[in-house]
Amino acid sequence: MDNAGLQSLLKRLCNVLWSANVTNPITYVTQISYLLFLKMLEEMEAEQRDANSTNGRTKPELFKVIKIGDEEVDFGKLRWSVLTSDPDNERMLRTLRDLLPKLALHPALSPAARALFEDSAIVIPDGATLRRAIDIISPVHFLAEDADVKGDLFEILVNDLGSQKRAAQFRTPRHLIRIIVEMVNPEIGKTMCDSACGTAGFLIATCEHILLANTSPEFVREVVAPYGLPVKRGIGDLLKPSQWEFLQKGTLHGFEGDKDIIRMAAMNAVLHGFDYSPIVRRDSICGSEDKWDEVQFDFILENPPFSGQRGDAKRSLRVEKGDKYVLFLAHALRSLRPGGRAGIIFPNGILFGDSNAHLEVKKRLLQECDLQAVVTLPKGMFEPYTPNPTCFLIFQKTGRPTEEVWFYRVQGDGSSLKKARKFGPQYRNDFPDLLGKWPKRETADGAAWRVPVEKIVANGYNLTLSGLGLVEPEKTDHLEPDEILISVAEKERRILEIIEEMRAAVTEE
Repeated sequence: MDNAGLQSLLKRLCNVLWSANVTNPITYVTQISYLLFLKMLEEMEAEQRDANSTNGRTKPELFKVIKIGDEEVDFGKLRWSVLTSDPDNERMLRTLRDLLPKLALHPALSPAARALFEDSAIVIPDGATLRRAIDIISPVHFLAEDADVKGDLFEILVNDLGSQKRAAQFRTPRHLIRIIVEMVNPEIGKTMCDSACGTAGFLIATCEHILLANTSPEFVREVVAPYGLPVKRGIGDLLKPSQWEFLQKGTLHGFEGDKDIIRMAAMNAVLHGFDYSPIVRRDSICGSEDKWDEVQFDFILENPPFSGQRGDAKRSLRVEKGDKYVLFLAHALRSLRPGGRAGIIFPNGILFGDSNAHLEVKKRLLQECDLQAVVTLPKGMFEPYTPNPTCFLIFQKTGRPTEEVWFYRVQGDGSSLKKARKFGPQYRNDFPDLLGKWPKRETADGAAWRVPVEKIVANGYNLTLSGLGLVEPEKTDHLEPDEILISVAEKERRILEIIEEMRAAVTEE
């Protein structure tokens, strides 16, 4: 099955749940995730059983009676072939609802697999709907699929989340992630953290980057990623056994506060083979300190939330309150190991912001680190989630002040930069030029500049291209009156929809 086949299968599953009034994208993606993983678990167990008969090793059986606390739980009823053979659809649904949450306590599952089922709940409304979904999934043998296809499976599924505004907190363009990872260049044997990991896009890209860097040329393949662009992938055949183990268990660290989103990160960890890595539900910037606040990492790669303020920042951040993205920059400064490198996406507010928190964190950035690059991105880079202009910073924790900053202006990413993102050679793409100029920090009129840090300090820590006199200030294009009216009408329509959803929810209770 190729990506087109996967897209068709997942679309059919989404339609089944949608027709049963499970219409919240995060909800139906989560429900589908549970079913897909249950199917894969039986396949994994069969694969392990075959491997055990060959090498003489034994691994714990998943689907059997296991004592958890004072209760004996019969997980055998969750074996896909057993569960789906029950002719009573409603009884099958009850079994799933009763036993699925207990998988979070199964001792034979990996940490990421257990995280997937923590606080889980089946909201599929009836047995008939469950049966229709099962009939779509059952014929597919997922572990027999190509590794790239399995890895892309969940990426295709979470594309549906774009219909929610809430998705802006975690849905980062995958081709942008790959550019940042390539520029930061995480290496085997060192640790990486994304403290706002969403569905684990940066974790996946880091893992694939390390695998590619440790693959013999004859095993490198170019494939088409789910977003339509070609990417190179490797198998890591040059890694030693100890390096493989560290990549799977000790390299990648993902933190995320949203319980629904951390499940998606966990699913991606399983599909990409790093499910023994720490994927932790926690607040990285606010509240009480925990053990992870004492840990430093060699690489930090992330896209923190763009909006919102907090006044309960952790003491170790040395900032009392501020915009969330400012607190995440303070977190990176604290959590980056000496010599470590970071690549972080921000709204452009980080460049021109002049609040006390903005200025304090930018001063520390320039005094404690080498701010190596400020890359501004074109408007539309994060459509359809937000029209806000964005940028990313790359810096290294040297313990010495920055001397010079390299600025680069990306004006095209190879796409239409519209809500309906289309990629193709007809669209401007500055990313190859960015990667070409990056190693030697080359300059070019209208595109790339080197700026002494003294100029930035004298400019009040304003890092915008126009503020530094590198480009002319952009003129604001206002919408036409009819476009404004259409936008207002659309927002009113959505408000009425939300009111109806709330009224229906209250009625159900």
